[in-house]
Amino acid sequence: MSIARTSKTTAALAATLCMFPLTLGACSLINSGDAKRDASGVATESSKADAFKVKVGDCLQEPDGSEVKDVTIIPCPQDHDFEAFAATNLEGSSYPGDAVISQKAEDFCDKEFATFIGKAFKDSDLEITYFFPTSESWKTGDKEIVCLVGGAGGEQVKGSLKGAKK
Repeated sequence: MSIARTSKTTAALAATLCMFPLTLGACSLINSGDAKRDASGVATESSKADAFKVKVGDCLQEPDGSEVKDVTIIPCPQDHDFEAFAATNLEGSSYPGDAVISQKAEDFCDKEFATFIGKAFKDSDLEITYFFPTSESWKTGDKEIVCLVGGAGGEQVKGSLKGAKK
C-alpha cells in the first residue's frame, strides 16, 4: 500500500496532482494491532496502529519515512495532520498498475472530498492524501483506497473537517 499527497498551491496544481509516494509495508499485516478505541470504534487515546487498520473517521499523524508500517491514530479533538474521510475497495484479481490505481484514488478522493467537506477540492485550501494498494500489498488482499484530508499548507487541525467548506 502507498500513500500519496495532493495539495494545491496554484490553479495548475489542482488539475495536475503532485504526489510523494510512501510505501506501506505488507509485513504490517502482522505488525502492530489496532488503535485504542471505545465500543463505538472511536480512538480514545493516541496510539500506534497497523497502517492497514485506519478507518473512516480516524485522525492521524503524518507517517514518517518512505516505508510506512504503522501510523499514529489520534483522537480527533486533539491536534492531528490527517482525517480519514472515505474508503473504497478496488475490483479485480490482477494488479492494474500504479498509474491506474493512482488515477482511481485521485478520482474517488476528489469526488468524496466535495461530499465530506462541502466544497470541491479545486476550490479548497485543504490537502488530500490517500493510501492505495501496491503490487506487493495487492498480493496479500489489499485493494483498499483510504482518503485523508489535512489542513491547508500541512497545518495541523483539531476536530473533524466534515462540512468545513474550506
